[in-house]
Amino acid sequence: MGRSDDKSALRSIPPVDEILGLAEISALRRDHPRFPWTHFVRGVIADLRAGKLGPIEGDRAGISKQIVRRITVATGHLKNAGMRRVINGTGVILNTNLGRATAGAEVTRAVTDALDHYVNLEIDLETGRRSHRGEMLVELFRLLTEAEEAIVVNNNAAAVYLVVNSVSPPGRVIVSRGELVEIGGSFRLPDILDHAAGTVIEVGTTNRTYAADYAKAAKPGDMILKVHRSNYEIQGFTHEPTINELVRVGEEKKCHVVYDLGSGCFFDFAAHGIEGEQLVREVLRTGLDCVTMSGDKLLGGVQAGIIVGRRKFLDIVRGNPMRRALRIDKVTIAALQALLRTYLFDKHPEKIVPILSQSTGDLEGYKKRADKIAAGLSAASKDNFEINIVDDLATIGGGSFACQDVPSVAVCIRCGSEQAAVALAKTLRAKRIPILSRIKSVEVRINLRSVRPYEDDDLGAGLDAVLSNPSNR
Repeated sequence: MGRSDDKSALRSIPPVDEILGLAEISALRRDHPRFPWTHFVRGVIADLRAGKLGPIEGDRAGISKQIVRRITVATGHLKNAGMRRVINGTGVILNTNLGRATAGAEVTRAVTDALDHYVNLEIDLETGRRSHRGEMLVELFRLLTEAEEAIVVNNNAAAVYLVVNSVSPPGRVIVSRGELVEIGGSFRLPDILDHAAGTVIEVGTTNRTYAADYAKAAKPGDMILKVHRSNYEIQGFTHEPTINELVRVGEEKKCHVVYDLGSGCFFDFAAHGIEGEQLVREVLRTGLDCVTMSGDKLLGGVQAGIIVGRRKFLDIVRGNPMRRALRIDKVTIAALQALLRTYLFDKHPEKIVPILSQSTGDLEGYKKRADKIAAGLSAASKDNFEINIVDDLATIGGGSFACQDVPSVAVCIRCGSEQAAVALAKTLRAKRIPILSRIKSVEVRINLRSVRPYEDDDLGAGLDAVLSNPSNR
């Protein structure tokens, strides 16, 4: 289309009032009278003029149809898209893209109560006077970790920021070059430290850092920050100081010593054959000033940043004005209270807390579930696809137990090609309850360790609806 044709097509775009008066749009306006239709239609027309909706089609009537089609699709997307429930068949239990840890029944009830009712968020029920939010939660964290004090903020990045920013004036933070990590979502620790601290001092090298490197750089009042590498390992010609060595440097140089644990382990996974993470209370016994960690990873709760450690140091952190900006709400408090009570008072939290049961559950149980799902598929599904139960590997994820897999099983759907497998996975994601899978060559795999048991029926129904359709072969 030449320039004159472009101008002619642009002149043929109907005005907003004409679009608003069309039958299809009038029906939508009647159904949703509070929606800002004039503003919305004006935006669609602007996108069309800017070429964001593809080429302008045909005459005035054709262009009107193009606009109506776009409005109908866009309003449907606004009503139904966004965050929604999915079935996680990826085999990554703490899948950051899928919301990390899921909650058990007790936590869900506590959250529902907090949302549905008034709660004593900042009032002492005995005296009737104002109190501090989360006091009970802090006490529960102190008991679970055997720490002198605890602070809870809205995520672990905030926890690290608050701790580092509390060393003044101005704060100097010493960190190993081998621990300047980047985790999901392009979050880079150096960026946080640059904003939070007065000066960031890098010591050692990527693969080898010694206690002497910290000691050489340290001055009284500095902070030595150790960082859990979370989602990778360095192997071969490597060295890093122990926590005990760093604590000794801190004592000699009169420095604070802090450990960003990332995930934070509150359960003895090693007793179930999953090695690599120390319990938080054991880490604290080394004499660190504090440790920070996430609430929605190995703890199995909701997004939060947990700071536990020495009372004298955390009193400094608590006095930071930024703490107010990072505080948690009633829903987070309710969820974590219920979860911590499970850890403290239930005999077998591994049967109640989903992240624990998913990670440590008996392999035979997953095989039985997979067999039942496959057996429930229709004859049409089995005629269209080769479906098997196969041994598979799962990962705990969330930056914990890096490079360590957990035995699992998967429902395996064999396709004719890699392209067909990609197409099938896309179709499964388009279900009313999207099913997230993993593609391995020509296979689409649904790993059962990351699927909650109550989801098996929905998973089976969703698979059958897709696999029984010949057009999905």
